[in-house]
Amino acid sequence: MNTPVAAAATTGHLPPDVLLDYWLHDSDEATTERVDAHLMECDACGHALDELVALGEGIRSAFRAGVVSTVVPAPFVQHLAAQGLRLREYRVPPGGSVNCTVAPDDDVLVSRMEVPLAGVQRLDAVLEISTEPGVRHELHDLPFDSRAGEVLHLYRMAQMKRLPDHTARLTLLAVEPDGRRELGRYTFHHRAWPGG
Repeated sequence: MNTPVAAAATTGHLPPDVLLDYWLHDSDEATTERVDAHLMECDACGHALDELVALGEGIRSAFRAGVVSTVVPAPFVQHLAAQGLRLREYRVPPGGSVNCTVAPDDDVLVSRMEVPLAGVQRLDAVLEISTEPGVRHELHDLPFDSRAGEVLHLYRMAQMKRLPDHTARLTLLAVEPDGRRELGRYTFHHRAWPGG
């Protein structure tokens, strides 16, 4: 059985994913107790946990400042909401479109793109924006949970609040041995906030 204690016995230290689950309170009670006990004995793992916490604070600060655009798992969005950030979310099915905007007091803009991910090994995306005709922004090896059935994209709020009316199209692609296969195309009709 591969428990945190077994992993620590083999390597001497807890794996980063175990420390991350512990910090996010995603580990079960028994695992949490074992990690607590290990951290009382291991300064190196305590230091690694401190670095994860500092990284998390830096990421949170970047999101609050609206300077980060990225794909994240659903628990991360829930964590942002629990921290008191104001979220504006839009859900879009494959082939669908949505009218969207951001208000001056919004902290985070999230698009929830529904997508069939069963069997997908690697996920890429192509973003096209009407304000940049002919430009294709390639996004490679996006993180995803095949069981979730959705991909969550967080936008640079500082940039979004300055943008004029425009249309953005994002295409999600499964990367396979013989090329890329389209999983879904999503269209966002953005309108600037009145008086913004």
